[in-house]
Amino acid sequence: MSPSTKFGTYLRSLRLAKGYGLRSFARQVGLQPSNLSLIESSRQAPPRNNRVLARIAEALNLTEDSRGWTKLFELAASPGEIASDVRIYLSDIDAVQELPIMARAIKTQKLTKEQIRRLIEDLRKM
Repeated sequence: MSPSTKFGTYLRSLRLAKGYGLRSFARQVGLQPSNLSLIESSRQAPPRNNRVLARIAEALNLTEDSRGWTKLFELAASPGEIASDVRIYLSDIDAVQELPIMARAIKTQKLTKEQIRRLIEDLRKM
């Protein structure tokens, strides 16, 4: 399944769970209903603009630190791309250039996937 398929399916399920019709939801988040329909049916790529994604997330009552918010932004990103909310945050704190350094440290230490997951969990506790 392509990332856009996953995004569209996820967005549609969230929208329907909140009881929104396609047209009213599209108007609320500033999209054309036809474009929202194309996105949800995977015939158009997900929005990549941070403001658009934030409007969608907020309309669905997703909070910025929730798993739902994270999943929405991650699914909207292209494969290998950093999600827009993370990219903007790292730019704001002038840390984007640190990511390759962190990746090289992980490679040098030969961390396993499980060790990386534990590192992420430790970071979440900070």
